[in-house]
Amino acid sequence: MKRNLITKISALAVTILALAACSKDILTGADPYAGGKEPLGIGFYINYPDPGSAKPGELVDFYVKGLKGKLDKIGFFVNNTAVEIISAKDSLVTIKLPEQISSGDAKIVVGDEVFYGPRLEIEGNTAVDENYGMVNGFKGAVYDILPNAGGFIVAGAFYNFENEAVDKKVYRNGVHFIDANGKTSGNMNFGRGTFGGGYVRSIAKTNDGKFIFAGALGTFAKRIVNNIVRVNNDGAIDSMIVEVINPGSDPKNSLDTVSAFNGGVNTTILRAFTTANNKVIAVGNFSTHYKIDYNYSSRDTRKYIISSARNVIRMKEDGSLDSTFALNNAGANGQIMDAVMIDNERVVIVGAFTTYNGKAANGIACIKADGSVDESFTLKGNITRLFGLSYNSTLKKLAVSGIFSGVGASGKVNNVALMNIDGTVDESFILRDIGAGIVNYAQILNNGQVVLDGTQESYAGVPRANLVILEKNGELLQKYNSLGPFTGSVSKVIETKSSLGEPALLIGGSIIQFGSKTYGNFFRLEIKN
Repeated sequence: MKRNLITKISALAVTILALAACSKDILTGADPYAGGKEPLGIGFYINYPDPGSAKPGELVDFYVKGLKGKLDKIGFFVNNTAVEIISAKDSLVTIKLPEQISSGDAKIVVGDEVFYGPRLEIEGNTAVDENYGMVNGFKGAVYDILPNAGGFIVAGAFYNFENEAVDKKVYRNGVHFIDANGKTSGNMNFGRGTFGGGYVRSIAKTNDGKFIFAGALGTFAKRIVNNIVRVNNDGAIDSMIVEVINPGSDPKNSLDTVSAFNGGVNTTILRAFTTANNKVIAVGNFSTHYKIDYNYSSRDTRKYIISSARNVIRMKEDGSLDSTFALNNAGANGQIMDAVMIDNERVVIVGAFTTYNGKAANGIACIKADGSVDESFTLKGNITRLFGLSYNSTLKKLAVSGIFSGVGASGKVNNVALMNIDGTVDESFILRDIGAGIVNYAQILNNGQVVLDGTQESYAGVPRANLVILEKNGELLQKYNSLGPFTGSVSKVIETKSSLGEPALLIGGSIIQFGSKTYGNFFRLEIKN
């Protein structure tokens, strides 16, 4: 026992000596960090400013350590906007906010070193409505919003809403109906919706109170569809019973309940519109129209009638192709990105194409009610690509966004153009400098203001959120643009009222954050005038 103890002690001593030797070797080696800069020791030691929110022109205190001997070398920024330093002590910096600035994080710059600090809220006339009933929002993107019966039908690529789809009997797939306060409404029930895959890209309402859902739909509420379906005002599929081939002896297999809208296309529908006589116009990058021939179909096997029809087609009320509008047409020679319907059932499309049905079309084309191209409706200038298109039916104006310059008679319209329904450009709106950013979405409000969303990080030289509200002439007013940052993209904006009765916007898209809070692809923005 004693011998074993001595052996263990000896082994331990050897180990200690070996470690000491290793330590000695490391200490006598070259310092890999030698020659670097000494740390400046600057930092914000309280993680909030005083006050926590302020208006342009007001003074704000930040609590900072380590500024002694460097007070004449610092630069102070809020949301990457330089601010005036009124006084600076070793532990306190007082700044004055400029007239043009948005909410964001503070930072101190000394030479080429940056020290980040707390967030400062800039007060203004816009704010996310904190009294809105929606909390978690949608799990997945929102693409379209349609007002209906005091609430809103919301469509997209989502699979849950407010975490309600935890029960196997609750479905929130691709389309959902919410009330005015953002809560689930039981007035419409869409069954399983797009359960199993797919999404709804566009909603349209018929004159008899039914609804068209279009997008990438293989099934809807367990019924086979071809990217488009019609539902009743309660949300159930508009269905009918048809006779089919019965390959066996069971009489039940002689009949089948199917979608009453017997039509569709071979790939995604971007937009769908309804006409005065309940016909349906579909727009996308598809090439064929599908219709099921039930005379040669069984419950398990479908026989399709396939017709060549490209990009913009019109279907009759029963879903069959209206060949007087489009049949064996050439369509666009490039990708269609977006579309709107304007007066007299004309459809305007935008994208990366130069011809439509063989007619010159510089990224934009207007298709008349007979399916022909209105060659007088053009956008002349240096067009690279058009991304987005929206229409305000009250003002009868379109908003086109993309990458272009030199548009309009003056040649001064760039990247966003407001157009009249005759195809002329409203040159009173001029977009200011957005740097290297791209505008993906533009929507004209009923008061003439324009909502923009894109990749731009500044507007007219001032750092701003990607989501901004502009005036009729393109000017940005500080009072409507104090919020930031915005993380995500906008697909739809609907005008509504806030919980206090103020003007407000419902904004849907692929939205992660606005200001200091996160959102589930949907929120309500209050605008005080």
